[in-house]
Amino acid sequence: MSSLQKFPHAFFTLFLLSSSVSSVEQVPQSSLWGKVADFGNSCSHWSLRPHVSIPALHEFTVCLYIKFDKVLASSLWTAFMYRHPVNQYVELGMGGKQGHLVVWLFGGEWTTQIVLVPSQWYSLCLTWSHVKDRPALYVNGNLVEMAARDVNTPPSSSCKLAPDGTLTLGATHTLKNGKILVIPFTSMPGKLSLFRLWGRERSTQEVTSLNCSEGDLVNWETDNWDTQICAPLPDPSLKCEWSIFEVRLTFFIIRHDGNHTELFKARDKAHRWLEKVLPVNMYLHGLSVFEVTRSSEEESLIKPSREDMLGGRAVPGVNRYDCLAYVNVIPSLDVATVQVEINTKLGAPNPEPNDLLHLQVDVYSIYATPVERFSIATTHPSTIKPEVVTKPFPVTTTSRPFTAFPATTFKTTTTPDTSTSVATATTIKTSPADASELFFEVQMNVSLTGDYEPEQILSTWLNSSLPDNIMMVLDLQLLPKAQRRYRRHLTTDGVHALSRVSCIFQVQVMMSPSDTLQMENEIRDPLLKPFTNGSISIRTEDIQISRILILNCNAEIHQTRRGLFEWPTTAGGKNATQPCPKNPQQFATRHCRLCLSTHWMAPDLEACALVVQTIPDLDDVDVTAENALDVVEMIEGLLNNHSTLSYKELVTVLNKLKDIVTLGVVTPNMGQALVNVISDILKSDSHLVPFTNIILNITDTIGNRMVGYEGTFTLVAPAIGISVVDVVPGQFSSLTFGVSSDSTGTNPQIFINKDPFNSTVAFISLPSVLQRNFPQKSMNQNLPRVQFQFYGMPLLFTSSQKGQTLNTFVVSASVINASSPIKNLDEYVKVMLQHLIPNTPYRDVQCVYWNFNKNDGHGGWDDYGCRKYNSSSDYTTCLCDHLTHFGVLLDVSRTQVDPANEQILTIITYLGCGVSSLFLGITVLTYTVFEKLRRDYPSQILINLSLALLGLNLVFLVNSWVSSWGLYGLCVTVASMMHYFLLASFTWMGLEAVNMYLALVKVFNVYVPSYILKFCVLGWGLPLVICILVLVVNREAYGNHLYTDFQPSLGSPHNSDSFCWLQDNVTFYVSVVAYAVLVFIFNTAVFVVVLLQIRHMQVNSPAGTRSGLMHDLKGVASLTLLLGLTWTIGFFTWGPARVVLLYLFSGLNTLQGLFIFLFHCLMKENVRKQWRIHICIGRFRLDEYSEWSNSASVGIVAKPRSHPLVPSIRSVKSSSTESTSASSDSSQRDSSCKRPNLGLFVNSLALPRAQRCPTGTGALPSQRGMNPTPGWRNNLLGQQEQRQIMQHMHMQCNT
Repeated sequence: MSSLQKFPHAFFTLFLLSSSVSSVEQVPQSSLWGKVADFGNSCSHWSLRPHVSIPALHEFTVCLYIKFDKVLASSLWTAFMYRHPVNQYVELGMGGKQGHLVVWLFGGEWTTQIVLVPSQWYSLCLTWSHVKDRPALYVNGNLVEMAARDVNTPPSSSCKLAPDGTLTLGATHTLKNGKILVIPFTSMPGKLSLFRLWGRERSTQEVTSLNCSEGDLVNWETDNWDTQICAPLPDPSLKCEWSIFEVRLTFFIIRHDGNHTELFKARDKAHRWLEKVLPVNMYLHGLSVFEVTRSSEEESLIKPSREDMLGGRAVPGVNRYDCLAYVNVIPSLDVATVQVEINTKLGAPNPEPNDLLHLQVDVYSIYATPVERFSIATTHPSTIKPEVVTKPFPVTTTSRPFTAFPATTFKTTTTPDTSTSVATATTIKTSPADASELFFEVQMNVSLTGDYEPEQILSTWLNSSLPDNIMMVLDLQLLPKAQRRYRRHLTTDGVHALSRVSCIFQVQVMMSPSDTLQMENEIRDPLLKPFTNGSISIRTEDIQISRILILNCNAEIHQTRRGLFEWPTTAGGKNATQPCPKNPQQFATRHCRLCLSTHWMAPDLEACALVVQTIPDLDDVDVTAENALDVVEMIEGLLNNHSTLSYKELVTVLNKLKDIVTLGVVTPNMGQALVNVISDILKSDSHLVPFTNIILNITDTIGNRMVGYEGTFTLVAPAIGISVVDVVPGQFSSLTFGVSSDSTGTNPQIFINKDPFNSTVAFISLPSVLQRNFPQKSMNQNLPRVQFQFYGMPLLFTSSQKGQTLNTFVVSASVINASSPIKNLDEYVKVMLQHLIPNTPYRDVQCVYWNFNKNDGHGGWDDYGCRKYNSSSDYTTCLCDHLTHFGVLLDVSRTQVDPANEQILTIITYLGCGVSSLFLGITVLTYTVFEKLRRDYPSQILINLSLALLGLNLVFLVNSWVSSWGLYGLCVTVASMMHYFLLASFTWMGLEAVNMYLALVKVFNVYVPSYILKFCVLGWGLPLVICILVLVVNREAYGNHLYTDFQPSLGSPHNSDSFCWLQDNVTFYVSVVAYAVLVFIFNTAVFVVVLLQIRHMQVNSPAGTRSGLMHDLKGVASLTLLLGLTWTIGFFTWGPARVVLLYLFSGLNTLQGLFIFLFHCLMKENVRKQWRIHICIGRFRLDEYSEWSNSASVGIVAKPRSHPLVPSIRSVKSSSTESTSASSDSSQRDSSCKRPNLGLFVNSLALPRAQRCPTGTGALPSQRGMNPTPGWRNNLLGQQEQRQIMQHMHMQCNT
């Protein structure tokens, strides 16, 4: 670069840097956010600038904020007024009269009861649409009631807001010679801010949630308003927080090498710069950069800008770009605050002396606007607001430069945002009075080039292209965006979007009817001409023009929940109005849409009160063929508010449905509406069993009376599906019906004549012999029709067979117009149904059909003519010789528990087994290590019982884990071990009862050699024999069990998806249930005998020796747990108290090991002695030879020897059953008599203690030759033995 070339480059760079530094704080803010117009003093009004024109609007929304300085009283004031220069009435306005808020629209007045108080900001939003006969007013986001007063709306105003009017804020005005003249004494005594106008009707949700976004027609900006002498004033009391902003600016890229900067490099540079300078709470969402190019015409309208100040020469290496960015502010901040911060951050100098590309911003171009949403495809800033008619006029670079960007010269209109595809025409032309009206519908494909949204430009182009004097575009509709095709191509100017869309619109033509063909050509010719203005090009193809012949909507009677409406014949494009039946002062409106098939739109009934408020109100509605569909829609609306239906409500609804299918014409639309209602009934938490037959008959009638389809038609809704198939006799070979569904409430998927696949839940295959029952072909007879039905709600059907439940969905098939009943078919109908609960081997399933005549006409399951073909864990295939509703019943005699209780019971079971295992191990260790504790037989039996229970608990705890390995042999081993330890536990509980019986009841002349050895053979050998027999007879009886219900009773105490246990029911009931019944019957008998004996002893005991009730309860509890009587609860876990008994069963039996530890270790004195002697340290330790320990047992005498007084009984003073009792009198210590300790149980039952001899010095010697089961004899002595011992003791004392 030469030195002469470097000079202007350097000069321009220094000029930009110096101007940005000096002017960043002095840039005028064009935004008025955060500022107010104060009309309380000398300020009279603001007016809309002439270059901001409001087009004709078929709908609009106006929002503003007002605040009063004083009480309004009865003064007349005006917030804003929009007046057409020709018409003498107020097109649009808002103000106050007699202290109340008033709205003016089309010369009419609408009053409210709202009274505005001073010193408070009010948000006011007014919405209107041409399809409604009244505006809607929102005060602080709440819709308020308005009453019409002096409403004399001119005919032309019923469809649009007049264009090119004058708008003032703060006062009423008139027009005189085209100038605004303010009417005195109408000024607003307060402040006004944030006045915005949109070209569409905002919904209630938009009014309340998008209250801080900028308007699309009129903005709260300085270049929109002529403030007269009333400068805007800042007011910090008005805050409006928002988070989505659109930022527009112009920047320069300065290259030190003088070369041109490519567009993509400029975009990358701008992106990095914005991310760097934006505050941390502002996030860049999207960015578009456009190189600035201007036509010669536009250049002539613009004053010299900064880059033109060098003698009109382009500066080498300096390129200008327009930037459009979207910024997300998190958390939301006040709009004015965000605008100031963005201007400050982006307008700061950007010194980058060492970079090849230097970016510098034109600080006068920065502008941030709050918008409703991020744009899907960003557009050039020059088209940000195409709705405003921009009239070319000179501007300087000190104002917003975007007003000087390329702009179209034709008028545009408001177009709905991306949320709608409807654009309304903007320019409404007046027609000659003598012209006739023709209406045409035009459909065409359009290609648009340029970065524009199609709906932002098409309606404007149509109105500018068609002749002004005779044509008017009424409506424009674009295809949904999902169906549009976009592609991009490169042009010499950069990257532009080519959008291809299809659109349909109506054209009203003022002409003679004889010129129809000519008028079609006059419509087509201008549409075929390509359009371009430098930045936009439009090309059309495939134009189809059709004359609209149906111009009216026919009169119609419409039955709704808000009453009966009789809509009169109405011209297309017009509204019909009817008074509300319940509140005649309010009105309902309905729009007649003009198109090739002119038809009624849905009515607007919001102003009408409900007439049919509840389901019983349906009794007052008469069903006719004309209103049948309306009544169905009423029922569906009522059901949406009911999760449960009472018996009377079900009767009312089902009666109406029967009337509808009988009187109405069941078209596909009607059929779908009926199926939706039935689906809602099935999904409700209602008792449907009494109505099963009625619901099935209604569904059958829907399919039987279906018309308006060809071949096959399917109706589906959650939990229900119907398919009807017309068949041709003689061409029928077979027909299949399959359903794919789930239990989540989604619609089932129906497939005809397709093979079943993995997700098939129901499948029917009809044989070819079925055609024998088809009617013979006749001229006057309809084709035979096969109807299939699917019900995904098993609760609709109940089983009359106890212990069985429906384990599948229900599917049915029937033939309409059959020549004879379809039964006893030569070939079976094949039905395959998926199980809702995976089945297990040996659980019986039964193929059944629904018999309408069972249970006194209420219906029930029957198995006649159906049999099971095969069954697996997931599917059952049935063969039936007739057609009806089919299902599969599952044997659920082991009743299920709901999932919540099942989970809790599982936790209780595992925790209990874990705790019992710990304390059973401590018990076995205690009695095994301390030799003095295991000398007597009861202690040895207790050790064996504890070992059996410990093995059962440990195997149970690891069962699921081992089963998850999937090894069959290992699973059989675990299942057989669990079976063995369960039987061993029952056996040792029985042996405890045997030992008790021998010691307490059968006291004398009982001697059993090798007593414990024989007990061990029985206790461990008998269960082993049973398990071996099971393996020999039926090895498959053991295996993996997929449990889906909880069975904490005998034999299935586990709730797991995989569990190794008995699979055969016969084996289970014989080897487990029957065995347990025998053991517990014997144990119960012994338990009763023992209690009777003890009770007899207590009655005959001396006074003062009886203990309290708690001691007796401890003894009973100890005996109950030791004999395993708590296991008998498992036989009673059915009926209403089942869940409670299951909790009791699980808690007591899983904690049996803990109870054994408590009663036979922790609460026994001699066990605590051994712990203190051998385990405790310090002051808790007990000396083994202390006086306390001298009372320990003497030992067991091996051989019995008879005693002359007590033959065949030997006294054994064991550590577990005996202690000495010394005399309290030291002088008589040697003459005191020793007595046997009857143990915890006997002592707790207050048995009489042996009395000390009054005289004598002899002591009771060791008794030999007694019962060889001494432990339980001392613990559970009967009354007879007690008396013998007392006599013997007294005889010894006397001796």
